[in-house]
Amino acid sequence: EMPKAGIPVPPWFVILAEAFDRFLHETDLEVDIEAQLKKVKYGEVSTVERASRVIRDMVSKAKMPKDLQIIITAEFKKLKSPLVAVRSSATTEDSKAASWAGELDTFLNTNAKTLLNRVKACWSSLFTPRAIFYRHEKKMHKAKVSVAVAVQAMVQSEIAGIVFTVHPVTKDKKQMIIEAGWGLGEAVVSGQITPDSYVIDKKSWRLMDINVAEQQKYIAGKSAGGN
Repeated sequence: EMPKAGIPVPPWFVILAEAFDRFLHETDLEVDIEAQLKKVKYGEVSTVERASRVIRDMVSKAKMPKDLQIIITAEFKKLKSPLVAVRSSATTEDSKAASWAGELDTFLNTNAKTLLNRVKACWSSLFTPRAIFYRHEKKMHKAKVSVAVAVQAMVQSEIAGIVFTVHPVTKDKKQMIIEAGWGLGEAVVSGQITPDSYVIDKKSWRLMDINVAEQQKYIAGKSAGGN
């Protein structure tokens, strides 16, 4: 929708959730993962952490189907970008029951050599301790949740941020909020900084409020002069 509206979005492709489901099925990991999750006692943090380590290790060591490797690598080459961002997107994300934003992993400055492993790492981030707890908290531990992965050309931004098209605190649908900071948007998304915020009236585009925060650090790619 954004490119159709004329917004300059960096080129991307999406590895659909069906690819993750197929990966689990063909590697027989479905049963093993379920077995590990059944051992979890949510009152004991150590059992959650142990299940997470075991599951993520199994996903990391399992071999991705060869045809998926070929397709993903081919699509990466079409982007004509040496570095990409690899982002997770849960199939239940931003539903009425739950919002998975920030719960799963994102990997920036990914190259051709690390791409496939980071796709698997995105898949396995559905089973971080935080994600396992979150699914239990939202009473979704018995529901089917899968993961799609967005692969997008990197932009070494000087300033980046996010937009809430409805005011997230007041729920006012007539207002939107932009939160931004120096460098890559990961610092904003991950909560590592307190970003600047701008409240905008969606009808008149009037800037209603500005809150500038002190930002003592930022994230940048090496090509942008950072680490």
